[in-house]
Amino acid sequence: MLQINNSSELQYFLDVLDLIGQSTDDYLYFYDLDRDYYAISERATRAFALKDSRFYNASSVLGNLFYPDDAEYVLKDIEQIHKGIRKEHNIEYRWLDKYGNPVWICCRGSVIQKEDHPAYLVGVITELGKQNRIDKITGLYNSGVLRDRITFMSEVGESLAGLMIIGIDNFKGINDWHGSSAGDEILYKTARFIECAINDAVGNAGQVFRLDGDMFAIFTMAPEITGNSDGFKKIYKDIRSRVDAYMEESSYRCFYTISAGSAIFNIASTTADNAIMRGKFALHCAKLAGKNNYVAYNEEVHNEYIKKLDIQEELRRSINNGFEGFEIYYQPIVNPATNTLYGAEALLRWNSSKYGFISPALTIPILESSGLIIPLGKWITLTAARQCAKWRETYPDFRMNINLSFVQLLKSDVLRDMVDKIDEVGVPHDNIVFEVTESGQLESNKYTRSVLGGFSDSNFKLAIDDFGTGYSNLRYVKDMMFGLIKIDRLFIQNIDENEYNYMLVKHVTDLAHSLNLKVCMEGVETSKELKTVMSLKPDCIQGYYYDKPLCRNDFECRYMHYNSLVKTVITDDL
Repeated sequence: MLQINNSSELQYFLDVLDLIGQSTDDYLYFYDLDRDYYAISERATRAFALKDSRFYNASSVLGNLFYPDDAEYVLKDIEQIHKGIRKEHNIEYRWLDKYGNPVWICCRGSVIQKEDHPAYLVGVITELGKQNRIDKITGLYNSGVLRDRITFMSEVGESLAGLMIIGIDNFKGINDWHGSSAGDEILYKTARFIECAINDAVGNAGQVFRLDGDMFAIFTMAPEITGNSDGFKKIYKDIRSRVDAYMEESSYRCFYTISAGSAIFNIASTTADNAIMRGKFALHCAKLAGKNNYVAYNEEVHNEYIKKLDIQEELRRSINNGFEGFEIYYQPIVNPATNTLYGAEALLRWNSSKYGFISPALTIPILESSGLIIPLGKWITLTAARQCAKWRETYPDFRMNINLSFVQLLKSDVLRDMVDKIDEVGVPHDNIVFEVTESGQLESNKYTRSVLGGFSDSNFKLAIDDFGTGYSNLRYVKDMMFGLIKIDRLFIQNIDENEYNYMLVKHVTDLAHSLNLKVCMEGVETSKELKTVMSLKPDCIQGYYYDKPLCRNDFECRYMHYNSLVKTVITDDL
């Protein structure tokens, strides 16, 4: 370890620094911590707001040289050097040039010990430029500076910190409709609103940063925020009120809203990337909740989200591994007029090698959102069609109901895919019923309706599934593409006791029959429900009263040998 023991050695050291400084573009410096004395390359006086290259009372002189927003950050690092906590100095911040403009520098240095205490700091300053790490549109620090701030503060010790990520909702639409200049103005204005809100809340104890795209970040360690569950929420409301006032003043020339997500964390045990990830996840949740909203980070919700991502990868692996773990179950559909088997609905089941059996209520949305339903849908159709072909040997009129996802309709050549698989097996098209869940997307998307028209033209049967639970529209009832509506269990449950449900189902059934549509009652579970439903004369019935969804072998054992089984079950219970 280098040591300087007397004034002559010190002078020699400074002369060496001057000599080396003449052969480099960087600025070499020497800081005597005991005497508060500072020496820097002579050229620095021509670039920065320094009167001399060597001076006493360095802490005060340098304090005036720091850009105000960076002062606390730098002084904390120097304080740790004085205390012997840090042995090196390596941070980026801003000095003021001769004209008062901030210039980014990288200051690196090492501590020289004297009599077992830090006595000198010696190093080099590299000028990075006036625009380095500053967002040009808003004038805010960028994400790199935010990461440095969090990393630096994590070395201070155990303490709570807070991060809030703010995003402008539908920002791409603003740029597309009003132009990029309008988008830039909104970014600039929003930055000022955020700065005002955090300044009113905690003064200089909070900093604002510009992240990628339409996102901003607030970082603070102020206890009035980190120790208050509503601290960030109040700041968000303040920002939103400023946005609202701005739009009103501009006569709503360009309407926009903001969403935000926050995270409170132990800075000593949380990396910068992890802290930003938490804030962004909370923002993601706020946007999912309808936008123009605020959400605080919830670890349980995040863990559930991560699990869903892992399940998605497990689903992908299973599909790529020959549809490993997937199986089709079949729930019988009964003709109540003859008490005979009408057909069955093919229902997907998945037994994961990692998680075991997972409910379709969880897997289906993941399959749809990831697009994995497209390759899996082909396998489902082929498997169900093969089973239909086999069971038609016992029941020539047997119909197989197969569910179609809106994702399949919109993002794949689903008609060609289904025709190829079904024709490969050789099942007549009119023995296949494709079920589509009603939705606003189905109603409003002309392309999907044209695809469904192709199914109808190809002699496939089409059914509206879960009728009454989604975007209910009488257009479905009169639309000649659909030959069957399936009334959801929501209306069948306790229909024997609920007169309103009874009358509603009766009128829908009568209307459908008057338009030559068939009606299937779903979710019939009790003999009383069955008796009431039978009085409405549906064309078919499905539900746990008859049977739960069964694996292929159980379905065959129960229904493919004695057709009287269905009749017996119904007759005995009624």
